[in-house]
Amino acid sequence: MKQYDFNCARWGTHNLIAEEIGSRRKVLDVGCNKGYLKKLSTDNIFYGIDNDLPDLNIAKKQGYEKIFQLDLNDFEKFEIGEKFDVIIFADILEHLIYPEKVLKYFTDNFLDENGTILISLPNVANFVTRINLLTGNFNYSDSGILDRTHLHLYTLKTARQLTRNCGLTIYKEKFSSNNFGSVIKKITILGSLLGYNIILACKKKS
Repeated sequence: MKQYDFNCARWGTHNLIAEEIGSRRKVLDVGCNKGYLKKLSTDNIFYGIDNDLPDLNIAKKQGYEKIFQLDLNDFEKFEIGEKFDVIIFADILEHLIYPEKVLKYFTDNFLDENGTILISLPNVANFVTRINLLTGNFNYSDSGILDRTHLHLYTLKTARQLTRNCGLTIYKEKFSSNNFGSVIKKITILGSLLGYNIILACKKKS
């Protein structure tokens, strides 16, 4: 798998997620990598979970309050007697064997009653993938939407279903795209076609 890098683009995934965190929040970043979100959201307290210890140590240096090394496929091993205002799953659920179980476990056990879940998933319905399918191509690669380590593929419809199955209600939908982000902002209906990632902001169902 290609190194997962910080995306500083205005309409990139990291910026769009950071906009939804708010301020003075306690945040659990599930699959935090090197702690990129702290760069964009400096006035929040971040806790991070990742399986890569060197990346976690970098996240700690970035300012993460606490770090936890964990293979998220063994999600039930994570225990902490705290609740969080925001829990983030940025480009991680698609890599897991049971993404729905992981999302529900963290929502049920660690999200404050009025807290927010932020999810980013690769958009397999992006126009490039659609064109390739029309020409008979569906080739996995070392990175991107068809990263060969992705165990699950999502469209907007299946991403919505994932959240519903976990007892969540979506209150905002966004789509990241370095190249077409400004177009999507003006014409939101194009998001599921031009967007690279689907970003969902959710609350627990009341």
